[in-house]
Amino acid sequence: MRFEALYYADRLRVVNPEGDVGVLVLWTPRPVAERKLEELVPGILDPGSSRVAVISNLYGGGLLAMFCNLLYNPQIRHLVAIGQDLNQPACAEIDAFLTAGLETEQMFGASVYRIRGTDRRFSRLAGFDADRLRSTLTFRNLGMFSAPDCARRLRECMRQLPVRPNGWSADRIAVEMPMSLGTDYQYRPSNSAAHQVVRLRPLDCWEELVTRVVRFGVPVELSDGPRVELTNAHAIVTDPAEESPQVLASAGFDIGDLHRYQAEMFKVAVPEDVPYTYGNRLGGFFDLGSSGPQAGPPGHQPDAARDTLAAVAATLRVNPESRRAYVSLWENTVDLSADGVPRASAPCLTTLCFRLTGGGLHLTATYRAHNLLSAWMRNVYGLIAIQRQVAGEAGLAAGPISIISHSLTVDPRDPAFELARQIAAGWKTDGERDRERGGHSLREDPNGYFQLTVDPNAKEIVAEHCYDGLVLSQYRAATAAKIERQIIGDMAVGLPSHALWLGRQLAIKEAELRGTTSAGD
Repeated sequence: MRFEALYYADRLRVVNPEGDVGVLVLWTPRPVAERKLEELVPGILDPGSSRVAVISNLYGGGLLAMFCNLLYNPQIRHLVAIGQDLNQPACAEIDAFLTAGLETEQMFGASVYRIRGTDRRFSRLAGFDADRLRSTLTFRNLGMFSAPDCARRLRECMRQLPVRPNGWSADRIAVEMPMSLGTDYQYRPSNSAAHQVVRLRPLDCWEELVTRVVRFGVPVELSDGPRVELTNAHAIVTDPAEESPQVLASAGFDIGDLHRYQAEMFKVAVPEDVPYTYGNRLGGFFDLGSSGPQAGPPGHQPDAARDTLAAVAATLRVNPESRRAYVSLWENTVDLSADGVPRASAPCLTTLCFRLTGGGLHLTATYRAHNLLSAWMRNVYGLIAIQRQVAGEAGLAAGPISIISHSLTVDPRDPAFELARQIAAGWKTDGERDRERGGHSLREDPNGYFQLTVDPNAKEIVAEHCYDGLVLSQYRAATAAKIERQIIGDMAVGLPSHALWLGRQLAIKEAELRGTTSAGD
């Protein structure tokens, strides 16, 4: 039986298609990993003699696709992980899958699988035989390439892995995963470059963004596959506090993972085989003097001459109203190539701008590309940590966080895409959600509220525009349409839900006025 990839064939390196070992190089770039494997064990990638069938990276979202490929290629009996894991739980999840298996649970109205003891969830697929994988696969994690005695341990591992017995045979199992939008996807008309979400907490923003991308996202075909995309999406988290572990877990997020990600934002050292990190770009890459961009120093503490966040805090201490508290993580000489061929992975987070507004330090972050399902929440929690540190050092209170995503996408091949569709299908109200106690509350319009009465003597509808108990404007007219035009001209309504309510109330008052007038006549 020869290896044939059902999914992501373009991201795999087939070595010996009849081999029985799959090598996972995690987050280490595959060309780098292949070179190091040959250096450690010469001949390990020789197609004529190697037991390695295939080499692949493994990022979190690819776990289910890997399992499906293994069910279709049962000749692969062993998985070996070696490479940079960036403190991600993929290896622990594989181990938990093989030792503890799966359980089912409800999420957003859909039945999903979860690997026991982890927060890894994925869609239930017809024909997915977890028991066969668990009974036939072995897994070993050898750690990073730089680990002591890595070459010896890799050689011993390959030598000790049991070989297939003579006469071995097994049938392929083809599990169908959605790899495109399908013919049933229809997006609704909108200005796809003008969506804005304003919500209290990160999870509130995330759920509305998911709903908007699923409902209004435009299908696009990128070099690495299909996406559903909104451009220039703007999300504002008005109270960027952390949600409780229970609330996050209900949506598939782990507070421990988010805290680990926050810590990574301040680590200056670049891990082995990783082209960049946000921590390095923020605290060790740019020389704030005159010698230009540099690789980060070997330690994990920011160098004072390169610490952009400390420089921003110092700027704000001197002048809290400064408009120079601005950081760019993008370096043209490294991240942009003249021939159009990317040199290496480039930062998705490109700028941070800190501005004192409304008594609090408002952080605005821009991302050139944003994976909504796998990255957005982690990124926002990273921003919370950054804002907290800068505000603390500057002696200021933390304010809202704005996130501008130049390309906000969902991959229809992602196992979480069906969950995203469930979120969109379940979105029924514009109210503020109380996640701790359940239910929704009225969402207040930031532009203020209206009080409506009828003046029978003047034969007019009276609409008072109020904010915090004060009357800002008074509108009078004999018909609702005339008042509507005045309110539109003043831009006095900020929420569609408020506008709909106001229109309905004006119609009621107009009917009341007509009844009063008729009675008087």
